[in-house]
This record gives sequence, C-alpha cells and structure tokens, in this order.
Amino acid sequence: MKMPNPLFNMLNKSNQNARPNMETALLNHIKEFKGNPIEILQNKINSGEISQDQYNQMRGMAENIVSKMMSVLPRR
Repeated sequence: MKMPNPLFNMLNKSNQNARPNMETALLNHIKEFKGNPIEILQNKINSGEISQDQYNQMRGMAENIVSKMMSVLPRR
C-alpha cells in the first residue's frame, strides 16, 4: 500500500496562482515524519515500490544538495 507523501501532495496542488513555500513545506514534512527512514526506504526497495537504482539516483541528488548547502552555509 502506497502511503501519501504530504510534501509531494502539497507541491502538486492544482492551484497555479499559489507558489508553494518550499521551506515551510519541508520543515512541516520533517516535523510530522514518523518512523525510521532507513527502515521505510528498505521496505520500499524490498517491496519493489522503488528500485535500488532509483534509490541510488535520489541519494546522489540528496548528497549533491547537501554539498552545495554546506558550501554556502556559515561554519559554526
């Protein structure tokens, strides 16, 4: 059974006049996330909902985003 992704649903609303607030949507998604993300991903791979190649591609994209963010954020 596919679980709805609230972030994806928010971004795909048909209201073309409203521009989604990415920061708020992401923070809300993180705040409301329940469960172990590693376990959830592994279950999706095991069930065939996503392939290992899709996972690898998304992980690479996420690592690229993190790398770019780290290069512009001030060090503490």
